[in-house]
Amino acid sequence: MTKYRMATQNERDECIDLANYSFHLDFETLMPKVYGKNADSSAMHKVAVDEKGRLRAQVAVLPEPLTVCDYILRTCYLGTVSVHPRARGEGHMKALMDLWLGELRNTCDMVVLFGQRQRYEYFGFTLGGVKFKYFVGEANVRHGLKHVNDTGISFSPLFEIEGAEAFAHSINTSRLAYIERDAQQLPLIFSTFHQNALGVLDQGHLIGYLILNDAGDEISEFAMKNTDDILRTIKAYMVYSRAERISIYTPEYDIPLNTTLGSIAEDYVIETSDMYHIVDFANVLKAYLTLKFKTTGIVHGEFSAVMDGQPITALVDASGVTVERSAKPDAVVLDKQQAQALLLTQHSRYMSVTAPVGWFPLPIFWYKVDKF
Repeated sequence: MTKYRMATQNERDECIDLANYSFHLDFETLMPKVYGKNADSSAMHKVAVDEKGRLRAQVAVLPEPLTVCDYILRTCYLGTVSVHPRARGEGHMKALMDLWLGELRNTCDMVVLFGQRQRYEYFGFTLGGVKFKYFVGEANVRHGLKHVNDTGISFSPLFEIEGAEAFAHSINTSRLAYIERDAQQLPLIFSTFHQNALGVLDQGHLIGYLILNDAGDEISEFAMKNTDDILRTIKAYMVYSRAERISIYTPEYDIPLNTTLGSIAEDYVIETSDMYHIVDFANVLKAYLTLKFKTTGIVHGEFSAVMDGQPITALVDASGVTVERSAKPDAVVLDKQQAQALLLTQHSRYMSVTAPVGWFPLPIFWYKVDKF
């Protein structure tokens, strides 16, 4: 008979082996912040164990405290959903997912994952969020940045620079929205999914960093201390990388970066960020409407609904955002998928729900190195 329980400390290697076997990957190098040689992540895993004591399946959850405009959201990233090939079709994934989500319902505001859409819709997740992707080519730099002076800009592996951990930690916590990152763990965090961290220096002084893929033509995190250095860095990096074209990902709410990239990029697309399972609609709505209010701006108005059984009324006026845990008598009633489609997706504009123009989708975004 299969038992479903938390993994024990001595099952750490078995959890990694099962993940490697299921995905044909090396999780110790893919995800060193969780599976590195000195990391004990066994307590993050719920496992299915057969009568012979063998791990048949596992699902892990990484706690990720999230700050949005001084509001603390309890978020978790769910991953390493692994089922042994000989145990597929036996219902282990469903059992483990249900166990986790039942537990997180009392301790979490939102659960995040990246995976196949329909598979995780069964568990109450919705594909959504907002991620901008810009494309910058040689011609954009040659013509759009011809008067930009990039003299003095150089690049070096970030963590070979003295004080890099403290610098990168400071930049992260200065953002209006950020996942908590342990400064001492940043070299491991920044190498998630085989990413590489490159320090940006001006006359030898650290002024920012880029997080890149192995090829060096995709920047998943563009972090500069001063906005005026963004264009100088792009111009210098195009020469440094020798790439004909690079892509740069940004959150919608990073106004300086979007404004700057929008002035020179050849093109851009708006993509989804991840899949989300909202547990506390009031907390998530309050945090991200406030983020919109402080960045891209938001029209004044009121919206009332019952979302997955949770009554909510949100008000935006000159003083800011207010969210109450009550609903108007005529409030629209939405089930979980309808509520999340409204809050998280571009398709909210096609729904027969009256809401203030531009409130949705909420600008939820996860940097690549914060994923799991």
